[in-house]
Amino acid sequence: MSLISTHDWDGLAHTLQSLSNMDLRRMERVMREEVLTQLPNDLFWETLLHIIKYKRAAFITSVVAADHLIKDNTIDFSTDHVQNLCEHLEASHPDSLVKLCNMVMPLLQTEQQAMGLFAAFLIRDEVTRLSILLKTDTYLSYYLIFKTLKLIEDKIIAKKCCMALIKRQNDHAYNAVCLIKAYFGLDDLPGRFSLKIEQYELSHIDRNYETFVHVLEGKRPKIN
Repeated sequence: MSLISTHDWDGLAHTLQSLSNMDLRRMERVMREEVLTQLPNDLFWETLLHIIKYKRAAFITSVVAADHLIKDNTIDFSTDHVQNLCEHLEASHPDSLVKLCNMVMPLLQTEQQAMGLFAAFLIRDEVTRLSILLKTDTYLSYYLIFKTLKLIEDKIIAKKCCMALIKRQNDHAYNAVCLIKAYFGLDDLPGRFSLKIEQYELSHIDRNYETFVHVLEGKRPKIN
């Protein structure tokens, strides 16, 4: 849209305001699937800020259009435009910061991206980070759950995380539980787990992401 490329945010707001309810719903889809998916990082976040300012409930899900930036690793959460968006939401709808993280986390591919997301969207508390990570079923989320639990060093929280993962009833979740169980010495978890972790292997599990994924897939950790 020419209004976006020229940064005419008043004009964009006027255009959106002139739409009927049906056309506005159509515009929500167009923004999410066709417009935002073509924008570079800075313009993406600047545009997202202004459409959320216009109608937060309608456009907040458009953040998932950042997938193209994530895949080509041009996503940058440290820009002023992201900060402006966060400041706006913190002042008006602070709960939306967590909602945005919940939507973006499943798309992320690297630890650096995840840490950038948490820092930008003011998710400083480890327990809140865990609640976001536990809503995502990806290798990266399992890796960050394990690293966050190691940072907290709280058996009660570790057990709660395991109970949440067990409910997923899939192999990766069960293997993640095995890792957490072995590291924290949790002996009272329900269910039987096939992955056995030796004590000498624990120090190698989070050596790097690749080694962790190797174990999560049910293989022995590579020990150099």
